[in-house]
Amino acid sequence: MNILMIHFRVGATDGVSLEMNKWKHVLEAMGHKVIYAAAEENQAKAFLIPEMSILSDIHRKLFKNCYEQLTDYETPDELHKDILKLSFVIEEKLTNIIQKENIELMIPNNVSSLGLHLPTGIAIANVIKKLGIKTIYHHHDFFWERERYTHPTAPFIQTYLDTLFPYHVEGLTKHCLINHLAKEELYQRRQIEGYVVPNVFDFDEDEWVHTPYSTLLRKRLKIQDNDVVILQATRIEDRKAIELALDVTHALYQMKDHMIGKKLYDGRTFTKESNIHFVIAGLNEMRKDLFINLQKKMDSMPYQVHMIHEMIGSKRDDVKGIFALWDVYTISDAITYPSILEGWGNQLLEGLFAKKPIVIYEYPVFKTDIKPFGFNLISLGDQYHKNDDGYVCVSKEIIHHAAQTLIDTLTSQKTYLMMTSRNFEIAQKHLSYQALRHHIESILGNI
Repeated sequence: MNILMIHFRVGATDGVSLEMNKWKHVLEAMGHKVIYAAAEENQAKAFLIPEMSILSDIHRKLFKNCYEQLTDYETPDELHKDILKLSFVIEEKLTNIIQKENIELMIPNNVSSLGLHLPTGIAIANVIKKLGIKTIYHHHDFFWERERYTHPTAPFIQTYLDTLFPYHVEGLTKHCLINHLAKEELYQRRQIEGYVVPNVFDFDEDEWVHTPYSTLLRKRLKIQDNDVVILQATRIEDRKAIELALDVTHALYQMKDHMIGKKLYDGRTFTKESNIHFVIAGLNEMRKDLFINLQKKMDSMPYQVHMIHEMIGSKRDDVKGIFALWDVYTISDAITYPSILEGWGNQLLEGLFAKKPIVIYEYPVFKTDIKPFGFNLISLGDQYHKNDDGYVCVSKEIIHHAAQTLIDTLTSQKTYLMMTSRNFEIAQKHLSYQALRHHIESILGNI
């Protein structure tokens, strides 16, 4: 079968792009032909539709006028006309790709659930209506889960959200979701039955090990052999609550004297000269004013903070000096994953595969869909508040306990290996490519 997968970007390191690559891998292993359509391509090839870009000036203009304030148009009708004009171009380009490539199945990835880019969702619905093409929507997040979509500036916007995000035709469209909370909410709101397909990882691929690239990356970041590296691999967003990771690392730094003279889990010795580094590998997608606030907190930390997105890709590029995301994991000693809201958790899977201790905030989907597997993780609890500066906070006692547990783990080879090996085994059993294949076979059988 010829399959078209659609997203705003391909070959990037965000969760949707990574998960789409996994589906493509499994589908191709099943004998299908898979091609991409996207606005931007990074390190994967796609049929390009620039009008789908979420980075363009026209998108920023439409988004602002749809969800923030109607300032660039005299009436909602004028805004509506520009949305439809852009959607028609996208519709025509998608139709041409589908007809030229003899596409039999379309898999839109998160473009028809968030309401982020109205013209794309409208175009996909029109393509389904016009061509009658079978479609498996892969939803990662929904508009009703995000504050930014709760105050549309005109009634027609809400109508689109309520009817096309997602669009459904009985017998023609199927809907895959990545957690049970979303499945229940979709049914309650739209009476649409969904299939839960968790995020997965290739737990049979070669282990991520230290290479000359690891050494080069540490050198670029001026990280010494006996330093400790804490990795935040996610994008920078307000819901990622990176300030919690900064707090844990700060507590670790304040307690680092407890590690001096001790052997680390891998045989290195933490000395008086050893430092602690906090590395952020993902793209900054935070609102400017919020990021300025986060930057202020990062600048106040007594340890080195590295934001290295420009150096990271989905695979290495020696010419451009680009490292692969897994290179960053090989130089890291522990992972922070303090998100207060996730559809599932791709970087959590990466940390499990990389066999690193993980500090985690127990966000709702973690509690319903992931915690029951029985992973051994360092918890920041499931209750938070925001302080006067707008930072996400948990109690000082929880932060201190997490930092102490992290020290105990980093300075005990037995504890470190028992924790990370057991986590790997659980994930390999339940969240592998083989598990994904079983899900996909079932869905394709029903469509």
